[in-house]
Amino acid sequence: MNEEVLLQGKVIVGLTGNIATGKSAVMRLAADKGALTIDADKVVHEIMNTDETMQAALAVAFGAEVRKEDGRIDRKALGKIVFEDQTALQDLEAMMHPIVRRKVAQQIQECDESYIFIEAIKLLEGALATVCHQIWVTRCSQQRQLERLRICRGMETNEATKRIKAQSPQAEKVAQADIVIDTNGYMKDTEVQFRFAWRRLPDPEKAEHKQILVPSKQALAPGKEASGESETASSTALSAGVSTPQKAKPIAEPIERPENLTVRRAKPSDIPGILLLIQRATDGAKKMKRAELLMALSERGYFLGQIDAEINTVAGFSIDSQVARVDELYIHPLEMAGVTGTAVIEDIEQSAFNHMSEIIIIFLPNDAPDEMRAIFDGMGYTTEPKEQLARNWQEAIEESQPENTTFVLKILRDTRM
Repeated sequence: MNEEVLLQGKVIVGLTGNIATGKSAVMRLAADKGALTIDADKVVHEIMNTDETMQAALAVAFGAEVRKEDGRIDRKALGKIVFEDQTALQDLEAMMHPIVRRKVAQQIQECDESYIFIEAIKLLEGALATVCHQIWVTRCSQQRQLERLRICRGMETNEATKRIKAQSPQAEKVAQADIVIDTNGYMKDTEVQFRFAWRRLPDPEKAEHKQILVPSKQALAPGKEASGESETASSTALSAGVSTPQKAKPIAEPIERPENLTVRRAKPSDIPGILLLIQRATDGAKKMKRAELLMALSERGYFLGQIDAEINTVAGFSIDSQVARVDELYIHPLEMAGVTGTAVIEDIEQSAFNHMSEIIIIFLPNDAPDEMRAIFDGMGYTTEPKEQLARNWQEAIEESQPENTTFVLKILRDTRM
């Protein structure tokens, strides 16, 4: 049994494009404009991690081996099955898509934002496309895709090529687009195209009302979805029988910043200074090429802390599914950790909070110096066993933790009722 959900007073943009064509960069720009950004893949991950009814159904459909001991779905094991069997893939999509539509519709209905961006690799093949006022498509050359997969995701060339060829031609998506954003160039070129496209969005108050067909609550199998409950990270942790760390107490006041201290986002012209700082901070142990850093700048955010014109701190920063992460942090000289280092983390915290993040996780090298660790000791960060965290936070750590690192964390929003 299905029901229609009315979506009004919102402008909904569907964003799609093949792998490594710059979708995440566009989503980040939309978030910076105050839009709600929804990653359909992450919605799927959440369902596979938390919905016991769906977990059981997938285990029946595809075999018990796709379910981990803790109940979560082993996506790698499931992927091996469905990507080698088109019928199995269609079966999986038929099971997942209706509940994904319901969760996306619920997020849109409940949010305060007027603009919503939905990212989905198969947007045009599903029902979500029908609720979008505009379809945006990112595209770039295959060589650019290969570079991003090798440099930013660490894939071998053969694996990257296989991933690219497994997808439908970019031209098919471009042909159905209202807006095409070419990401072959620098990030500033993408930003120019984004600003132009943003100006072409309709007024939310005058935008066409949209309807989406979703499974009714009664049609869902018994479980949390059927009872109308919506799991936050904290409620997930409690229902799983694990503890959620207490909301970290923030520092009483921001540090007093010298007048010549600046914190800002990195841009391509900063690359020489960033490379020099990384070399100094790691005593030459980490070497990055200009092209690699330029590619990284197009995929994620970097915050810089500097005194006058000299960069002292560089932090690599990203937000995904309400989890903020810092997985790169370089400071030189270390005496600046308490000044530019602390200021950079303060600004990252503020950005994470503004983007509705629940938690911020800092990954630190196992051999991180005491001066670096002291930043977080003084800002209310804690060390918690991963197993005691909410499941979606555990998932974020598993997906993004670099090798040979530990982590500290701070809860920005305690959503427990």
